[in-house]
Amino acid sequence: MIGVGQIGCGRIGMGHAYALRLLAQDGSARPVVAADPSAEAAAEIARICPFERTTTDPAAVIADPEVDAVLIASPTTTHPGLVRGALAAGKHVLCEKPLATDFPTVRDLCALAAAAAPVTQVGFHSRWHPIWLELRDLLGRGDLGAPMAYSLRDDQFWPTGDVVPGHSSWRSDRAQAGGGALLEHSIHSADLVTWVFGPVTRVYAQTRRRFGYDVEDVAVCTVEHASGVVGALTTVFNGVRGREERRFEVFCEHASVEATSDFLVGAPEDGLSVQRPDEPADRADVAALRERHFDAMGLPRRDFVVYLYPAARGWLGAIAQGRPASPGFADALAAHALVEAAYRSAATGAPVELAALD
Repeated sequence: MIGVGQIGCGRIGMGHAYALRLLAQDGSARPVVAADPSAEAAAEIARICPFERTTTDPAAVIADPEVDAVLIASPTTTHPGLVRGALAAGKHVLCEKPLATDFPTVRDLCALAAAAAPVTQVGFHSRWHPIWLELRDLLGRGDLGAPMAYSLRDDQFWPTGDVVPGHSSWRSDRAQAGGGALLEHSIHSADLVTWVFGPVTRVYAQTRRRFGYDVEDVAVCTVEHASGVVGALTTVFNGVRGREERRFEVFCEHASVEATSDFLVGAPEDGLSVQRPDEPADRADVAALRERHFDAMGLPRRDFVVYLYPAARGWLGAIAQGRPASPGFADALAAHALVEAAYRSAATGAPVELAALD
């Protein structure tokens, strides 16, 4: 079994801990140690997953000789130091998104990962969501014709204590988060559109700060791909507590596709339909779709409500087999480049070519 240490025991850390619990049950992982500045949070994680010990010192996780791989689920500002430390210690890394609060640091981390021997993966877990997998498969088969354009909208309640009592508030602080709705939330969508439609060449964007924080709560981006596909990416942090939805509409030569979901697998919003010429919309049985994709991934369990389990299992499988993980840090660089171009465009009022990013 691969010895895993987890750094960060907040909300997303709880999901990762549950994934590690399942992986420990099937013999893939040995949960060694969990770390968080809050001893109470670390103790709560240990109730979710049977870590052998907990600590308030992240450096102790990296230094632990029984830890082969480090899962980083801490706030964004801590990622660079932890990634560098883990790679220097020869530990494999799964780091949550975003990799860093600024693009030059992301680029440096990706160069470091490319030169390192350990297996590195980034937390773009949407790639394991059955609806997005099915959407990509549909477009890749070719019978709908070439993709022409898309509209992708993310909206979510503001993940901050001012909007959700008791929630952490670091995401509404630029010094800690680096950006708002686009970087902290929709970098997942930046990865999705790059994964589905290929490299991005140019971005034009506008942002807004309606809630008064120093990071954006609205961003609207026009995204051009090398494939010729043009898309609109809209992201919104709002005050509708409990709401989170992603709606993806793709227009092909001979059909249109509409897909909706949120962070959860099996969410009430889940839906997928295809409209072909002179036919009623073909609405997928999303429950059957989930089962088909879970079976194809060889997942023995259905009680894990998010898709961190197959993501972590893929990472550990890559480590065991000595191959690169996917999505890797190069995928993170592509998504971060889209976001960086959007921020620069919003600041200057002009489109930004990704090739010109320095």
